[in-house]
Amino acid sequence: MELARNHEMADEDDDPFIQLCISLHNSGTIDLVTVVCQPTFASLAGHAFFTAQHFYCEAIPQLDTDAMALMECCRILIEQAGADGAATQPNGAFRTWCQNNPDEGSMVVREARAGDELAQRFVTFALQAANDIDSAIDFVQSYVDDRRVFGITALSGMTYADTTAAHKALTVLEAFVVDIGDDLVRSNALLAAFDVLKQQNDALIATRLIMAAARDPGPGTLHGLARIIWLHNSLLNDQALRTAFLALELVNTEHIGTLRTLDMALRCLLGTKSEALALDFLTVKLRSGSQPVKNFEMTAHELTSGAPQRLYELIVRWFLSGSIALCRNVNDLVGTNEEHAFDTTVQPLGLTSMQQIFLCRKAIGFLFLKPVVCCSIIVSVLRAGDKDVEPAATELLFDPILLNYSGDAKEYLKRIPATDSAYSPVQNVLAKDAEFYATLNATRTIKELHPSDYQRNVIRERMHDEMQVIRKMAESNSIFFDLTHRSTILYGKRSFTYVVDQDGTQRAVAIDLKSFSTSFEVPRREILDPVGLDYMLRVFQMEKFK
Repeated sequence: MELARNHEMADEDDDPFIQLCISLHNSGTIDLVTVVCQPTFASLAGHAFFTAQHFYCEAIPQLDTDAMALMECCRILIEQAGADGAATQPNGAFRTWCQNNPDEGSMVVREARAGDELAQRFVTFALQAANDIDSAIDFVQSYVDDRRVFGITALSGMTYADTTAAHKALTVLEAFVVDIGDDLVRSNALLAAFDVLKQQNDALIATRLIMAAARDPGPGTLHGLARIIWLHNSLLNDQALRTAFLALELVNTEHIGTLRTLDMALRCLLGTKSEALALDFLTVKLRSGSQPVKNFEMTAHELTSGAPQRLYELIVRWFLSGSIALCRNVNDLVGTNEEHAFDTTVQPLGLTSMQQIFLCRKAIGFLFLKPVVCCSIIVSVLRAGDKDVEPAATELLFDPILLNYSGDAKEYLKRIPATDSAYSPVQNVLAKDAEFYATLNATRTIKELHPSDYQRNVIRERMHDEMQVIRKMAESNSIFFDLTHRSTILYGKRSFTYVVDQDGTQRAVAIDLKSFSTSFEVPRREILDPVGLDYMLRVFQMEKFK
């Protein structure tokens, strides 16, 4: 407990508290290594435990102690840390200790060869500390149990003085990448081989390894391929990336760790020469419909917040595919306001007249509730200046867009400048809209067409029920809902909360009530003709381009 209480995690290289404890241990006054075995230490949790673990990671390299006792100490520290990302930090401290005590490190290797379970667990770091490439290779070739994997992992952390030494290790590792018999060994050999390759930068060997790993890969090997694309994509040419992505199409949707690694890999490739391959793979994975784009959170965020033209071209591609799964994912890539209104043109994409009209209809089918974004896509088609497309595109802007929305969508169209190539057809749409409402208002009020009180009540009850569902859904997803006390205030300008001070007296704390609101525009036909609107959108969504 004193370790956690007195040692603060700091950037200082020479913490006086650590140095004092090291001196007391090395003089025999205390035994730091056995402290972690005590029940009191086992009760440490959270910040207190990781403060103590950090203390040990700083102290271990300088301790005078027995290797077996130190390995037991590190084992306890790692297991008590659980699944935390910092759990394995004691391994690095033990590696440094072996560098400082080479004879003890050699003893660990000997005990591992003899079959000692604890020594086997830490032999990787003893081998790396000595940079003993030949012994690590011997472990890989001589054993068929976990020691083979420990030897493979040791090779991944070695420093190779020249190409000959690196190729010697790569030759050993490649044999296990080719062998499909043991998926665990294969995946570890693949990752270790690329750790060696990053010191040599040999694209030919990298491609050969990917080709071998892509043949009948198991779950572990697929995870390894995903990590390589994430961490070592600079070593891969287009052929290797295509091969890896083709294999990774087989990733099971239940293997969340591999999918998250893939997400980070795709994110890294955006903005590079391999961006097109990454987007091709993302398209294939989403087209299957087994998972939404929100499962690729980092990639989706980069697409949404990055280059608008890239996002626009991807949306056009997905709409033109006619795939329901891809089109539905467009909603997760665009916002609900003008931040993703596209200021571009479809002209460079070389679409036919029919494709441009099809794009407009798909935009309405899937982005109808985001009218500004929807309008911007139709306007991008008008900017191409195709006279065969203009009548159909302008009609879609008028009906159903402007007939349903008179707010943000109309304001967006009004802001298009006279210098814009879409200005003239947009002005024609706005003039038609003005004429329509002028004619509509000229008839004055027709009471017979007004909804009855009963119909109005039905709508109010429906909206009330929908809002109740939305509110409960928001509460269920809130991280604060279960942490705070909730009160329902029917009326008033302020509320009072009574708190108890240290002396036991109650004190009233006043909280002034403030108003807040949000709004969204409901399409007119959602009220006037919900069935007809739903049918129209479904037709647009289900259309296929032939």
